[in-house]
Amino acid sequence: PLATLEAYVDGLEDSVLPVEPSTFATMRDQVGRLRRLSGDLREVALAEEHALGIHLQPENAADIVRAAVAAEVPRYEQAGLRLDLNVPDAAVPVSADAVRLQQVLANLLDNARRYARSGVEVTLSVAGERAVITVDDDGPGVPPDQLEAVFHRFHRADPSRRNEDGSGSGLGLTIARAIMEEHSGALTAQPGPRGARLSASLPLSTS
Repeated sequence: PLATLEAYVDGLEDSVLPVEPSTFATMRDQVGRLRRLSGDLREVALAEEHALGIHLQPENAADIVRAAVAAEVPRYEQAGLRLDLNVPDAAVPVSADAVRLQQVLANLLDNARRYARSGVEVTLSVAGERAVITVDDDGPGVPPDQLEAVFHRFHRADPSRRNEDGSGSGLGLTIARAIMEEHSGALTAQPGPRGARLSASLPLSTS
């Protein structure tokens, strides 16, 4: 974003770029990217200090997943992608920070949207004493040697998998994993039925 902004400022000063709405729209978009990057960097710093301000309370994981998916539907529709949801009818009790858990799902769904070819499927299930949320895309998948690396800061995807619009900060999955760990949970990547699968799990609540 900084390089683009500098180029546009130089272009305006030298009268190479026209003073028109599209020029300012591009610059405004780059400012938005910088704002997102600075916010994500702050989140990562807080995560390292275990200072994300997680407030756990009894929640129904099904309600959280439904809300997170509903919030992403417009973006998927705009991209021409399907977003399917499978949740049990019964409540899935967890001890969670609903806002932060929705943030995790927003990051996972944003990541999946960048790589999906036709759609993404979100599933909430119960495995033993844990609630498990899986996000499956039908993209090119993640190479086996990058299944852990995708959670590293600024990880650059394999060129064969890359299908991004450049608006991501490269920190979304890093932040999502940190939030799950604050929930005594986990976030992993593995091959899915058609592409990549990201799985977030946390303990069921017994209270």
